[in-house]
Amino acid sequence: MVVGRVRSGTGLNLREKPNGEKIDVLGHNEEVEILEEVSFFRIRTTSGQIGYVHGSYLEKMPAVEDVDFTAIDKNSVPSEAFDLVTFSNEHFVGEAVKVDRDFVLSLNRICQYAKDFNVKIWATSSTRSINNQVRGAIVSPASNSCHHIGHAIDMNLLLDGKLYNSKKLSRSNLKNLPEPIGNFIESVRTDEGLRWGGDFNSEDPVHIDDDFYRQQKIIYMAKLHSRLNQLNA
Repeated sequence: MVVGRVRSGTGLNLREKPNGEKIDVLGHNEEVEILEEVSFFRIRTTSGQIGYVHGSYLEKMPAVEDVDFTAIDKNSVPSEAFDLVTFSNEHFVGEAVKVDRDFVLSLNRICQYAKDFNVKIWATSSTRSINNQVRGAIVSPASNSCHHIGHAIDMNLLLDGKLYNSKKLSRSNLKNLPEPIGNFIESVRTDEGLRWGGDFNSEDPVHIDDDFYRQQKIIYMAKLHSRLNQLNA
């Protein structure tokens, strides 16, 4: 699948055919599937609409299947560039997980813990809008949040068809959780490269990140500026 992103800051007209009648307007940075390429692209939007847009205003993106998540070197130095990828794994369900490529290694470890204890991770949030707070967030987002550079996820946990949300995953309730859920959380807590939000002063038990701002402050700011530059391009 070939994916494109809308580059026009004022929106991009979607037409029923090249130079044909306008049927919709696509937003800046909206992602679409490219079905056919001429001077116009025949595309499909995430809502299922099929039409044509002018190719000058669409940026091609690498296909998700071209990303080899297993080939990432755990000793590699994080890039200063923000490089958004869609991560998929059989142990992740729920919302699509879109993160910075440098966070993939952490997600692989999280998936291994889920596999070890036969739990599913129901993703509710990953890379967030820089300007807008997520609707229904449990706690106010940090000004230097790892979500802003794609180095955090929010999640619920699934075990035997039962969902464990923020209230059930709270630190005070850990002793009452089924053993696989408790073991998963404890594995995250004892992983030197991860943080569980249940240990924060403002408890956020559905949150996992890699503490990138405190560990790599200069690169965090570089990634943030890289993302802003991409949004404003």
